[in-house]
Amino acid sequence: MAKKKSGFSIRKLVFNDKYLIILSLLLAVIVWIVTSLNIGTEENKIVKVSVPIKLGDEVSEQLGMQYYTLQDTIDISVTVSGAKYAIGQVTENDLSIKFDTSNVNRTGEQSIPILVTKKNNQLDFTVTSTYPAAVDAFFDVNESKNFDLYLKYDENAVSKGYTFGEPILSEDKINISGPKTYVDKIERAVVDVDFGSETKLTQPYKAECPITVEGLGVETSYLRFADKDDTSETISNVAVTLPVLKVTELPVSVNVDDMPEGFDESNLTLEYSEKTITAGVLESAGITQAVIGTIDFSEIKEGKNKFAFDVTNLEGITVLDEDLDEITVTARLSNDYTEKTVTINPADISITGVSADSEATLKHLSSRRVTVLVPDKNKKDDVTVSVVCDLGGANESGTYPLTITVNGIESAWVYGEYTADITVVTD
Repeated sequence: MAKKKSGFSIRKLVFNDKYLIILSLLLAVIVWIVTSLNIGTEENKIVKVSVPIKLGDEVSEQLGMQYYTLQDTIDISVTVSGAKYAIGQVTENDLSIKFDTSNVNRTGEQSIPILVTKKNNQLDFTVTSTYPAAVDAFFDVNESKNFDLYLKYDENAVSKGYTFGEPILSEDKINISGPKTYVDKIERAVVDVDFGSETKLTQPYKAECPITVEGLGVETSYLRFADKDDTSETISNVAVTLPVLKVTELPVSVNVDDMPEGFDESNLTLEYSEKTITAGVLESAGITQAVIGTIDFSEIKEGKNKFAFDVTNLEGITVLDEDLDEITVTARLSNDYTEKTVTINPADISITGVSADSEATLKHLSSRRVTVLVPDKNKKDDVTVSVVCDLGGANESGTYPLTITVNGIESAWVYGEYTADITVVTD
């Protein structure tokens, strides 16, 4: 009986050990997992950081230079290494990023190392690599200059029978600033028009065109373009308008002002040094003749009267003959006019435009003798004139123009301009 009891106990113990073994295995797995998480092999992690590029304070103070970069910020990939539980908690806030300018001692382009260290000592990790490891920058004294804008375009990009008119730019000058090394090499600032496939234009061309510079060895990446009057306003393009003009032959003419009432225009002959001009005009403007100026009829006297007119800046008309700057007009009266001289009596001058509390006194006449042209049929008659001096317009000099008319004779007029010195005294 005793042996049976002993055998039963052994089987029971073995049976209970199975549960112990299973429990032990489970505990071992749990311990292994916990240990792996806490003290397992090292792992790597990449932390991406975007930081502003700041290099200037120390360099500016020590060397009196500024720095120029191609970008204001830089994206950095930082590889950190450590236990999985530690690096899993690392963020960009745990990193200290600086730019090492300690070796900057000259002007020019240089590579500035990026130094990354850990900022949080509570986490056990190390910085193993940084990409990129450096940033390129140019160090130099800053220079700022204003430049005229030079427009470049293909003058043949119009249809046959058309030409380009005077270009219109939204800016005539710009300010360029940057490293003195490059700014001093700039020969001119350029606005380059690219017509693309538009090569047979008949209508005005408008576009926003980029600004570039010309000069041997100029690096434009570090240059800044700005408004010449407000350098805080950065610009990169200029609005360009190129008028497209129709090429045509225009007859030349002048206007004649203040022609006497009743004057027969056939008695005035106008001769032009150039009867027509080759010009460019907007088709929509409907210009059919080139009016080059105005002749005041009072300036015409007996014989030949020559008047010269500048034709380089006619409104709405572009003269295409580069050698033609001036056209002379010869005005001539027919032979049935006679020139007479009339003496003005100061007492007969009517002064108007004087206020009730003021008194006007005639001090001096530019001339008491005036020249009058009358038709030949009146050449034997006595000629008289009426003279008015209007003080209605302010005139600090005290000199006023005289309005002189011929009495009782049609198609007669006074040649030249005359003035009077008037003193006005207010009570």
